[in-house]
Amino acid sequence: MTTFFVDMLGCCYDQMAHMSNVSPSANVLRNAQHAAPIGTHTAHICEATDAALSLTAQVVDGMSGDTDYPHGSIKVLATVGEFDKETGYMLVGVPDGMGAYLLNDETVRLIFQSESYGPINWWSNVKGEFDSYPFIVNNNGASFTGSHVMYVDYDRKLLAGFMEHEGAAAPMVKGAGNLIKNAYNLKGQMIGKRNPDGCSEAPHFSNTDPDGCNAGWNTIMNGNVELLGSEAVPEPSDADWVMQSLCSAHLEEKHQWGPGLGVEDDLFITNEEWTMFVGGSNYTGIPAHVVDLATGDAYATGVFTLGGFEKIVEINCGHPDFVCFSPSGYNGNFGMYGNPGGGEAEAARKNAMGLRPDGTEYVWTKYVVPSRIYVGKKGYNAKGEPANDFLSRNGLAHGQLYGFSTDIDVTTGGLYMDAFSKVAAPGTVVSGSFVPLDWMWDGEVKSFMHDGSWGFQHLTADGLTFWNSCGRDCAGSKTEHNSPDPYGGARYMQSSTAGHFGIFDFSGVAELLEGGSFPSKVPATYTLLQGEQDITAQIELGGKGMKANGMDQTTMSDRYSVDEEGVVSDSAKVTFEDIDGFEWIASAESEDGYVIIQEDGSNDFGERTFISKVETDGTPMTFYFIAQSGGDDNTRNKGGVGVPAGTNVGNFDASSAHEFSGVIDLSGMLAKKADGSFVIKAGDGKAKRDADAAVPVNDKIIAMGLQAHSLTGGIIQAFRGDRGGQVYAYKPKLP
Repeated sequence: MTTFFVDMLGCCYDQMAHMSNVSPSANVLRNAQHAAPIGTHTAHICEATDAALSLTAQVVDGMSGDTDYPHGSIKVLATVGEFDKETGYMLVGVPDGMGAYLLNDETVRLIFQSESYGPINWWSNVKGEFDSYPFIVNNNGASFTGSHVMYVDYDRKLLAGFMEHEGAAAPMVKGAGNLIKNAYNLKGQMIGKRNPDGCSEAPHFSNTDPDGCNAGWNTIMNGNVELLGSEAVPEPSDADWVMQSLCSAHLEEKHQWGPGLGVEDDLFITNEEWTMFVGGSNYTGIPAHVVDLATGDAYATGVFTLGGFEKIVEINCGHPDFVCFSPSGYNGNFGMYGNPGGGEAEAARKNAMGLRPDGTEYVWTKYVVPSRIYVGKKGYNAKGEPANDFLSRNGLAHGQLYGFSTDIDVTTGGLYMDAFSKVAAPGTVVSGSFVPLDWMWDGEVKSFMHDGSWGFQHLTADGLTFWNSCGRDCAGSKTEHNSPDPYGGARYMQSSTAGHFGIFDFSGVAELLEGGSFPSKVPATYTLLQGEQDITAQIELGGKGMKANGMDQTTMSDRYSVDEEGVVSDSAKVTFEDIDGFEWIASAESEDGYVIIQEDGSNDFGERTFISKVETDGTPMTFYFIAQSGGDDNTRNKGGVGVPAGTNVGNFDASSAHEFSGVIDLSGMLAKKADGSFVIKAGDGKAKRDADAAVPVNDKIIAMGLQAHSLTGGIIQAFRGDRGGQVYAYKPKLP
């Protein structure tokens, strides 16, 4: 198998020999002993407790540590660095947003993307790594580096029985590959090759100005050495464009909420998360990308603004003529090269064009944003004209963006969202409305100075402010992850990097849409489930979750240190920190289901992930510890342990950066009737939702991802797979 692998890919990597001091073919041969087909590895990167405090754990490269997880069993579905045994296609890390659906009645297609940064991060150049291998799109040979969107196909019957034995996933893998075949830009053009000497006629606008110019990274992205000196970052040497940091994502099946309700095509919606621009240039911003699962066509869409996102999910409008989505995330997390003023300087540029409607000055947009919903009208293009192209058909070309607003003097004691979460009790309800932004996408590509991201600083028609994280004049924490009501209600859950989360309920929206136009407002409520408050007494570790310093994972250690006298300092943060993965899952025994919570808080001893039953009546939720991973003071990570072996080479400064990321409930697709046949057939999203809800939590199989940023060497480096990670199957075992 190794010989086949080298023969299959050696020619491709010979063409990229200049990218490394050692030729890629030599790297392949050096690391060939760790090359394996997808699903071969059974060893875990994650662990139940630190190896130094476990009686069974090993500190051996390529092997598991403590896998005696307290609240369920975990098995490996795929590992970054593995390849398709038929085609040689290699998985790229670090795995992030994901989804799954029935490709046919015999096959479960698992889709996940890499959160890869391409050449725009400093470590891509300083370290000489982390620039993922290019993928080709379109029939014109245009190519992207950076993030990839991949699929792995699994035999449905074998996957249904996967948690019943100790064997590897490899026998049930049917194939893998790159999901995106063709890519279209914000103007609807098939993206072409980059012209390094001028303007490109069909650019990837995330890398250019609205005219498609400076695509050679001269002034828009990354930098001209003469202009920026040491701050300059080279353009991608083996690709035309950078698909920058695809983060979380969601898979939406046709009519998943009922007959005629929801999108008209099966799709995977993803988004560029953050990026770098040269301050003062006419950068466009970064959009969402929607992939047609039937064709592999990816379409950039501007309807959610161009401020970048963490996650965008479909929620239920309850009306066949409209779709609803909840976009969540950054609202302008753009680094500014060559601009010491950063966001303040960019806000000054905006103010020079005109102040806010009430005469006050704009601040930079980053994190100045509320929880949002989008209402799109099916069958209309960006100009509001009848159309049947992919985006128009699915309500993703013409629609209205709304933000949550409340009279804070009356409802929250004058507090915006972050401050409110620190003092309010679980179950506290805030009444308000989703009110329209005074901006709509019209299909015209403009500079970010004209984007709707600035509009969340405006007053509403009622003279109120949006309920932003901090207010209209300051950046709070990021409203990062969101998840739709899995039972199909007009609700979704919203989390924050501050560590709080709750439910937005906009029931009644269907009636407001009966007139065929966008509502002037959508009444809604927010119910706080967990504030940015002490959760230590709510965590159940089940006898595991020990940290290398002897403390346990009821606290999060983000500033651990040892001074010259050996005195240990542990910040022992008692709240959640940087919830960066979050999914609401239905179950048979609960009206409101369960949530999976995944942190990204720079935990020195390993990032945590939990599962919890949803309580909406004010009962404090119990957080059951699932697993931990990574940490720069974690025993296995410090010991150079990785999977595959040879990948933890200790040359990544942020070695603490492991992170569980991405969740999919597979249980409905794998549920069986009494006669052994499967409950649902392919192509019925509503039946899948119903089947998910009929499975008790302890009978579920849940897929979840793990990012392992410290795994950069070996087979991953040799094949430019970016950074490591795994995708797991998890079967809960809760009291």
